[in-house]
Amino acid sequence: MAADLNAQPLSADDVSREELDRAFREVLALSSGKRVLFWMLEQCGVYQDAFTGEAMASTNYSLGRQSVGRVVIGKLDEIDARNYPQLLLAIAELREIDKGHAAVLARKQLKEDDNEE
Repeated sequence: MAADLNAQPLSADDVSREELDRAFREVLALSSGKRVLFWMLEQCGVYQDAFTGEAMASTNYSLGRQSVGRVVIGKLDEIDARNYPQLLLAIAELREIDKGHAAVLARKQLKEDDNEE
C-alpha cells in the first residue's frame, strides 16, 4: 500500500498534544490520579459559588480560579466526553470506599481503647 503523499508530518505541537492526551489517560486510569485531579478541581473552586458579596476583587479572584478548573474540565472533554462524568462517578465511589475504611478504623480504635482499660 502506498503512503499517502498528501499526509503532513506531525508537528512538535501535534506530538506534544498527543503526549498530553496520553498523560491524561494514564492519570485517569489510576485511582490515585483521579483523586489528585479531582482535588485540583476542588482547589480551583469549580464546585463553589464565585460570588463573595461586595468584594469584587475576591469575586474576580474566584472567577479566575474557576476559569482554570473549566480549562481542565474542557481538556478532559476534548480527550473523551465521558472523562469528566466518569471522574465524578469514580470520586463518589472512592469516597464511599473511604467511608467504609474510616468505619473499620474507628471500630478497630474502639476495640484497642477497650482493651487498654
